[in-house]
Order: sequence, then C-alpha cells, then structure tokens
Amino acid sequence: MSDQPVAIVMGGASGIGLALLLTIVLAGCDPANKSPVVETANAQYSGLELTGGVQAFLGIPFAKPPIGDLRWERPMPLHGPQGQVDATSFKPACMQTGSGLAWYHGMMSRVGVDPSLMKGPRYSEDCLYLNVWTKGDVSSPKPVLVFIHGGSNKGGWSYEPNYRGEALAARGIIVVTVAYRLGVFGWLSHPDMNIQNAGLHDLIAALDWVGENIAAFGGDPSRIVVSGESAGADNALHLALSPPISGKLAGVIHQSAGWSATSTLSRDTGFTLGRALVAHHLGPDGQFEGLKNIAAEDLLESQTELFSEHYFSPIPDAETLPIPLEDVVEGGTFPKLDLIIGSNRNESLMYLPESARLEDYLEGFFPVESWEDIKQMLGADLSELAQMDRLRSAVQYTCPSLAVASAAHDAGGSAYVYRFDRMREGFDAIGAYHGAELPYVFDTHDAWLPTNDVDLEITEALVDYWIAFMTSGRPGELASSIKRNGTPIAVKGEADREIGEGVEGSEASVAESEAPVSVFWPAWSPSQQSLVVSNEVTAATHPDAELCDFLSATQAASARH
Repeated sequence: MSDQPVAIVMGGASGIGLALLLTIVLAGCDPANKSPVVETANAQYSGLELTGGVQAFLGIPFAKPPIGDLRWERPMPLHGPQGQVDATSFKPACMQTGSGLAWYHGMMSRVGVDPSLMKGPRYSEDCLYLNVWTKGDVSSPKPVLVFIHGGSNKGGWSYEPNYRGEALAARGIIVVTVAYRLGVFGWLSHPDMNIQNAGLHDLIAALDWVGENIAAFGGDPSRIVVSGESAGADNALHLALSPPISGKLAGVIHQSAGWSATSTLSRDTGFTLGRALVAHHLGPDGQFEGLKNIAAEDLLESQTELFSEHYFSPIPDAETLPIPLEDVVEGGTFPKLDLIIGSNRNESLMYLPESARLEDYLEGFFPVESWEDIKQMLGADLSELAQMDRLRSAVQYTCPSLAVASAAHDAGGSAYVYRFDRMREGFDAIGAYHGAELPYVFDTHDAWLPTNDVDLEITEALVDYWIAFMTSGRPGELASSIKRNGTPIAVKGEADREIGEGVEGSEASVAESEAPVSVFWPAWSPSQQSLVVSNEVTAATHPDAELCDFLSATQAASARH
C-alpha cells in the first residue's frame, strides 16, 4: 500500500467546507499584528492573531501520520527538531463516512434551518492534529481544557463550530481540541493487532504532547482538565482510568455520554467484529496484516455494510483500559476525581421516529409487570413520544451519569451534576437536544441558532462555572448568575411543559427584586442536588433522580428472579 494519505470529501461537502471553517477563524484576525510564534523544545509554531489578543495555533501534529504500515499501530511521537511549523489552518478530519456532518444536517432540518449552511471538512487517514487557543500570556500559567469531540467514535472533527476556543481563551483558559482515529481505523479490535484501542492511544499521545508543550503556550501542565461530549465524554473518563493518564488530570467534564456506564465491548465481541472485517476483505484464511493494503475508501464502505448498527467502543486492555468503566462504577474502585457530569432533558427526542412505541422499548429492559408503574413515573399525561424520550434519555444518558457521580462521591472526589433543560425559541421539535449545551459552555452560538438575551445570560453563567471548575476544581458560588441588566430573571411555564405543546408564559419576565442572584452549585451527594439549567439556573434535586432510582430498583429486582 502506498504511504500517501487518502483525503476524501463525504456528505455532499467539498473543500469549501474546510475553507469555510478557516474563513470563520480568519474573520477574527487582526491584520495589524504579526503572526504569533510559540517556541517549544522541538519546534516553532506560527499561528494566527485573533481579535482581543487571542491567538490560534491550528493543525499542530502530535504524532506521525498513521498511514501505510502505521495503520492500526501505536501513534508514533515526533522526535527531534521539527523546525518551523505552519499552524495557521485546520487539517483534514479523520476518516469517516460523514455521520458527523449528517448529525448537524438532521438537527438543522428538524428546526427548519437549511442544512447546506453547514459544510463538512476533508477527511484523511493523516489526521493526528490538535488546535490550541490562548491569550499568549505566559506570565502566569493558565488552566488547560482539552476537549474531545463526540460522534459515536465514528464521526465528528476537532474544529466543529461548537468547539472553537476563542471565547474561553479570551477569559484566560488555554483550549486544546484534539483529533483521534475513528470507526474501523481507531476502534477495530483483533487478536493479531499489536495494540488495541488505537483511538484511545491517540488521545493518550495528544495528552502527552499537551503535558510536554502547553507551558510554552501559557498553560499550566498541572491544571489539565479533559472534557468531552457524547462518545468524547466517555473517552475522557476512559482516559482518567487509563494507566498512562490516571492521576495526572485536574478533573474531567463529562457531557451527555450515551450508555455512560456500559460503553465497553467485551474482548470476544470486539475480536469477532475484527475477524468479520478480515474475512470480508481477505476470505476465511486471511490475515489481519493484509488489511493494511486495503484502500481506506473500501474499508469505509465495509464499515457501513458490516457495522452500520455498531457503536464503536474500546475493549478491556491492560495497557489502556484494564477494567471496564461499568465494572469500576459498580465495583467501588472509581478513582478519586473531580468531575462535572450531566445530561440534557431531551437527549433522545431527535433520534425517535414519530411511530416509536414505548412498549417496544420497555420490552428490552424491564419486566412486563413493571410497565404501568414506569408509565406513571414517566408522566401519565405525556404523549407516548414524550414518554419514550424521557425513558430512553434516562436509561441511556441520565441514569448512568448519576451512577458515575455517585461512584465519584463514594471515592472521595467531588462530582458536580447538571441537568440542561433550556430550549431555544423554535426548537420544540427537538427540545433540549443531544449537544444543546455545547454552544453555551463554549460561547459559540452560530448565526443560524436563534439566540436571545436569556441564552446569552445562561452562557455567561455556565462559562463562569466551567472556568471556576477548571481553575480550582470547584464551581463554587457565582454572583454573576442569571441576571438581565443587574436584575434577576424569573421564567415560568416552560420547564414543565411537554415538547410540542404551545407555551403560555414562555417569555422571560423580570422579577421585582433588585437583589443579585447567587446560585451555589452543590457537590453530588445522597441528597441528589444538581444544577438545573432551564430559563433560569437553579440548584435543586435532580429532576430525574427519583425516576433513575425507580428504574434501577426495578431492573435489580428483575435480575434477582
């Protein structure tokens, strides 16, 4: 196989997609300033000067390209002098079928936005790059946020519009977004592989690069917080459990991971899938090494044909993940770790067809004699679709995240749980959807997202909490919580309504009191207190704590019979 990387464009996008994203970055450039240069032990990185003193260093390589004989191998460090490195443009995203772009297009279509407004990047096997946003001030070390994108470990890219780091960098945080191999290139398992969990190895290599070099960008290597959303959130937790990284992180931020506590494949299952790919391309007597000679496009086609319903996950592996996450959570061996963890109210709604039947889902998880009780817990007055959304969101997202929070608490760490319920104007069809919180915590509201004063105020509050956590491990009490013109905001009606219903009283109204609002975010404990983000930010018992306790008890009782 040629060692030249393959670069392709999927999903109807073109090279315009990458150019569009670069244009967005360049639009904030200050042409009066020279390109900033950061010098490390082995390289001089030339970046972009953005407005407000923020600097961006884009497309920094952290390992050799995993192409040719290095496909499915350990990411190889870049040793020796690299000289001057142009870090002024994003690099291609890792090979994928276009599912990440399809996610954006599906969400946009559901809310009446033209999907063509969102273009995708180029894709290539040569993709192990990261991006850094910084104020460029090295006088005092700054906290570092390393963000891992989601996409079911088979889609997405490190510079999606939701993850741009300018706003947080302007507030004194060093933001790093990283790429990792996806789909069969990063999460295929086979007994003849030299390593397992190549995608996790990539993330470990990226963190090694950050630890060694981030001080030159103004970052504090002792204050590295790893964050992720969806599959990226589980990858962040897996890193905290991984022997090369365990004990080295200042904290983890875990946003909306699906199947949070059941996200590891057994070795046998993983190897079965790997053998299936070998047999598909090379026949029953084929050898794994022969897959390195198969074109990347052909492997992507096989991924779609063989594994379209498969969620790519790591397998237990002595080097990267000795104990599966679910066993760590249930077995009382969770590490002492500071953690922000949470989920959104309507995680599942955008994925449910109108024809979804609640009992079809109940049948897969709960004994039939419990169904009526579960329906009552879900809300007997809700439509079947709304009940389905609440149950599936609880089972796949919320309840596992609360189990992780409890494990962190029991281990002596501090877990701060949030529930994101805020629904943008006109988003009734998908509610507080999977990924809805991202533009708020990164302050990256796209032009096509309807954003009003309440959204901006929520953004200010959440960014404050996130920065406090990255700085000290404690979100603490913030005097700058939800206010409009110095006056607290009170919103009535929307928090309790069903998705799809008309809303009365959904407009924000200004409370009479002029006193500043101060919302303390308590650590998770048996009292099950959380930060609830709707049209206002409050500290309250988690809205689904009782439901999760009931579902857990129901499943446990069923297992005993």
